[in-house]
Amino acid sequence: MRILQVVKTNRGAAWAFNQAKHLKDLGVEIITVLPNDSEGNAEKYKENGMTIIEGDWRLPITKPWKFFSVCKQIRHTIKQVQPDILHLHFVTNVLMCRLALRKDKTPRLFQVPGPFHLESALTSFAERCTATKADYWAGACNKTCSIYKDKGIAPQRVHLAYYGVPHKDASQDVSKNILHSEYGISDDAVIVAMVSYFYKPKKYLGQKRGIKGHEDFIDAIKSVVHKHPNVVPVIIGNAWDGAESYENQVKEYAKKVLGNKVVFTGYRGDVYDIYPEIDVVVHPSHSENLGGAAESLMLAVPTISSDVGGFPDIVIPGETGCLSKSKNPEDLADKIIWAIEHQAEMKDMAKKGQVLVNELLDLNNTAAKVHEVYSKILNS
Repeated sequence: MRILQVVKTNRGAAWAFNQAKHLKDLGVEIITVLPNDSEGNAEKYKENGMTIIEGDWRLPITKPWKFFSVCKQIRHTIKQVQPDILHLHFVTNVLMCRLALRKDKTPRLFQVPGPFHLESALTSFAERCTATKADYWAGACNKTCSIYKDKGIAPQRVHLAYYGVPHKDASQDVSKNILHSEYGISDDAVIVAMVSYFYKPKKYLGQKRGIKGHEDFIDAIKSVVHKHPNVVPVIIGNAWDGAESYENQVKEYAKKVLGNKVVFTGYRGDVYDIYPEIDVVVHPSHSENLGGAAESLMLAVPTISSDVGGFPDIVIPGETGCLSKSKNPEDLADKIIWAIEHQAEMKDMAKKGQVLVNELLDLNNTAAKVHEVYSKILNS
């Protein structure tokens, strides 16, 4: 079985590489298209015996004159590689390939990493109206699958296929008190943290706040510290893809609302060593797949997330964590306060979440599921 995988970035999308590596172990030949054949994740693919083809197959919205040259490269590559399936992960690659391959019968699988583009009328319409009989979908959460089916896509063309997550070392379950030491946080403090990159709002989609909900977190903490003054809010992460200005705006907003109470750590390469000393981790995203909740639960850290996208697949109220209403700082504050006042229960739920995530997102299981989807497509 030969699969041509298209990834829009050399930076990030580690989940696509991890999945490809395990599919290769199952005997699948994986050839990957990346914008650059020598940077970032390209070297990882090569080190694991997978072929890289250089090509930026994104829809060139800001450089429309490149459209026909990209079409030509796509058609040439398909003719040369002759894949059994074209596997895509990003909507911009999906649209470009569909437009370039209108008459091509090679099956195309769009493994959808999240429902974000489906929540916009324009991108949702564009994605569905360009689809042909050659197209299939694999949602990476139940919400995504439901949206496609509700919009009229035949159920047999929609599959559920999570992206797997590498298991974390058991030693990372032990707190090393890194934050306490570096930032002088007292032993009796309650650390409530958010772990996320800063993504600047897309104003053309009407976004006024960042999609990860940093401002909602800050607003919620304002109410939390009023009742629990020993709470120390920590935001871990840095700007993604030119969002430095937005990151600074968030810092200014935090200072306006909470003074100097919020600890901003910036990028941390040791985030998995930090997680165990966090008392409650919060994922207040406005749109998401499984996001950081998969990481925090994998390390058995008490977890609160918004009720969007794939979060409810793993953050199950009363069982593995708490869900708050999206874009609702008041409800988020209530959930954080409850978690602080019920820490033993939160820890028990986090341990159950760890068991769930380790099974559900085990790379051997998720890769086997994708392999099963490939087989169903080829046999349909």
